[in-house]
Amino acid sequence: MASERPAGLAVLAVIAALSSAVTGCTSATPNPPAQTAGAPGVGAVPMLDSTHDQRLPIEKYLISPQENARIENARSALMTSCMKRFGFDFKPATTDYRQKSNQTAHRYDPTDPALAARRGYHGPQRAAPNAAQPSRKPLSADMEAVLGHGLNAPTPPGAAAPPADGKYHGIRIPEGGCMGEAEKKLTAGGGIIQDSPTAVDINFKDYVRSMADARLRAAFAKWSACMKAKGFSYPTPEAAVKDPAWNSPKPPRRELATASADVTCKRKNNVVGTWFAVESAYEKRDIRTEAEKMTGIRHSIDIAVRNAAAVGGAGS
Repeated sequence: MASERPAGLAVLAVIAALSSAVTGCTSATPNPPAQTAGAPGVGAVPMLDSTHDQRLPIEKYLISPQENARIENARSALMTSCMKRFGFDFKPATTDYRQKSNQTAHRYDPTDPALAARRGYHGPQRAAPNAAQPSRKPLSADMEAVLGHGLNAPTPPGAAAPPADGKYHGIRIPEGGCMGEAEKKLTAGGGIIQDSPTAVDINFKDYVRSMADARLRAAFAKWSACMKAKGFSYPTPEAAVKDPAWNSPKPPRRELATASADVTCKRKNNVVGTWFAVESAYEKRDIRTEAEKMTGIRHSIDIAVRNAAAVGGAGS
């Protein structure tokens, strides 16, 4: 699944697995911003304090946290069963994928005044790259060879290669090992267990496009003037998020004050509602352009989820 705020753009604030305490009002702005030449029409802009309870159009074509949990639980069950055929007691390291957020929960953070006052721009994402990952005991060379690395995956340098005859104790090892067998069952009939590059591309590029749109730039200008009146000088919310002064283990007092002002100015100028509306408009246009392909992507996700549901012990 793709990240909430495209990687490389979100530095400190988003991709969190906790719920926001604030949801926005859904009434519409009476006078929507004027359409930028060559840009998609937006229509009425909702008044939003956050997008925690909203969904971007592209999310229909990305594997959701709930779907991902079903698929990964099924994959774990299939690998465990396959390894057992070869006499191995193997249980994959697991992650609770259901705890992951949807695309919009923290995309335009900070939006929660309580969290901003307490954490500033130091969201859980900050610790994610170095956070402890689920671990498992080192595998023996035989176990590693039978487990494999998946379909069409090269053997990593130094990893145990499968036996020359492709068998272990007389039993043929599946293509790609037990990992490959699990993938093959989950993708049978045209399923996909990773986000489509087309959907990921739309998710990323339209986030970037939205920030260059004149309608959102106008909202950013109002936000910037509001911030300046409070003693903080930033041209855009992204600039505030990426201020190198926040590169510290704990948020300094000024960071907390900046993030709190950020939330206040976003609300005063409906930055979140405008941002969501503009980005959604770009996504809708791209989805229409690729309508046949997008329909196929959704169908492929549904197939994988059905395949996962057919696996005993996969859970939900």
